[in-house]
Amino acid sequence: MAEPNDSLARSIKSHRARIKNTQSQPSKPSVLFLCDGLQGASLMASAIMQNKAGAFFEIVCCHTSPDMATEPAARALIQFQISTADIVPVPLASLSLNYVDYLVALSPAAVQSGLALPSYGKFVPWDVSEQTNASTTAVLRTINHNVNYFLSLYLFR
Repeated sequence: MAEPNDSLARSIKSHRARIKNTQSQPSKPSVLFLCDGLQGASLMASAIMQNKAGAFFEIVCCHTSPDMATEPAARALIQFQISTADIVPVPLASLSLNYVDYLVALSPAAVQSGLALPSYGKFVPWDVSEQTNASTTAVLRTINHNVNYFLSLYLFR
């Protein structure tokens, strides 16, 4: 029969090991995708990044307009079997983050809104809708290409 002190000692040792393991694990870098909300570009970027590298990044989907056009973006993503079910687009005015590692602006209008941005480690400008009449599918292809490029740079830094 084990002594009560032995069991307590094992419990304390186990608890200390758990604390040490959680403290030594670095947190995942955060990526904030920011768009103007007109085409749902940040929703598309967040879904693609989540699909490809969600285990490696904390991903935040944000927009500068009061509302975001999520339906066309979600429809375009479904064609590629990418879900938006777990992604909640947040208006920039309601964002509670103070810092992100990467702030990815998906259009110039996203950063010209006059709204305060969180502090960031790196600013990454993408203009995914260079043509104002670009289809949602064309914007999605551009975002996919940019996410692939971002991941290649991040993985080989």
